[in-house]
Amino acid sequence: MKIIDRYVAARFLVNFFLLGAALYVFGVSVDVVIQASRFLDAADTAVAAGRYGSRIIAFMMMVLDFHGPRIFQFFQFMLGFVSIGAMGFAVSQMHRNRELTALMASGVKLRRLAYVLLLTAGALQCFQFVNQELILPNLAARLVRDHSGLKYDTVSQFPIPLTRDGRGTLIQAIRFDPALNTATGLVAIERDEKGNATRRISATSAQWNAQDKKWMLTGGSAIEPLKPGSTAQQKASFTTSVDQLESDLGPELILSRRYRLYGPMLSTRQVFELMGRGGDNHNQGVRLLCARFIGPIANLLVLAATIPFFLRREPCNMLVQSVRAAAFSIPTMIGAAVMLLVPTEGLSIPIASALPFALLLPLAAYRLTELRS
Repeated sequence: MKIIDRYVAARFLVNFFLLGAALYVFGVSVDVVIQASRFLDAADTAVAAGRYGSRIIAFMMMVLDFHGPRIFQFFQFMLGFVSIGAMGFAVSQMHRNRELTALMASGVKLRRLAYVLLLTAGALQCFQFVNQELILPNLAARLVRDHSGLKYDTVSQFPIPLTRDGRGTLIQAIRFDPALNTATGLVAIERDEKGNATRRISATSAQWNAQDKKWMLTGGSAIEPLKPGSTAQQKASFTTSVDQLESDLGPELILSRRYRLYGPMLSTRQVFELMGRGGDNHNQGVRLLCARFIGPIANLLVLAATIPFFLRREPCNMLVQSVRAAAFSIPTMIGAAVMLLVPTEGLSIPIASALPFALLLPLAAYRLTELRS
């Protein structure tokens, strides 16, 4: 039995990597064709800077630099779909070779093979957790780059709109550079509990200090509003120079608010730090954590409910079964992802996130128990 288990697991993994590689290469090829002009411009810039001696080599390195790290992002988001496809190919190959007939003739139940497939997919989900905690957080800043940042090997600079931090301070900047964690033309308005402005801070530039969680200001000055009874002549006395701004609005939070894909690439520790800042950050963190731990379980449950489409005792048309499996699994996977990530009116985040698990668990159990093995 262990030989059979290893054989089924190996066939599933081989199909998983072949199918995943084919989809990934196809996606990269389409993007390179569409964005060829930008890759060529970036290659010309790299050659002019002396980084590469050939335009062709520079073009290939630009493609590798931009799309190479995205293989981990692809694995994170497409694991569930690719697992279902790999399972379908593996079982279809065993049908074609009459291996299932030989197994049933020897007294092996088909349900045993279903459990092997689920355990192998579960092992891939464990690797997804390692990918989420150790790999993606280090690549997050590179993964949110668009093609306009190819020349500069970083995320494009962008302005910071008026944004409230955890202390209630309103912060904006003319331009933010994610590569240097520097904000240019920063303006901050500190407020009291009632929302009244207590001080206005402006700076030519600001550098984020990750260790102390504060902005180090260059050319910073603070203006306090006149107190009741003050005269206009006293206004200058309320203008002081400042060299730092305490705030929890750091680069990670700025990027997560600008790029929707940045939040899911944070590690669990970073998500808890995000939740500790209160307000909308807490709700966003709770939603990310629920999706992070319930999402893999939902993937396995959808896989379990899809296995009986292929793992059949009698001969059948695998093409028809593939169409049925796709019609069931694709909408189910998308629906589960929507329920995990999209806010639901009238339901708390944990309850809304638990709905896919509550709906898929009995469905998967029923499908496996009804499997004619």
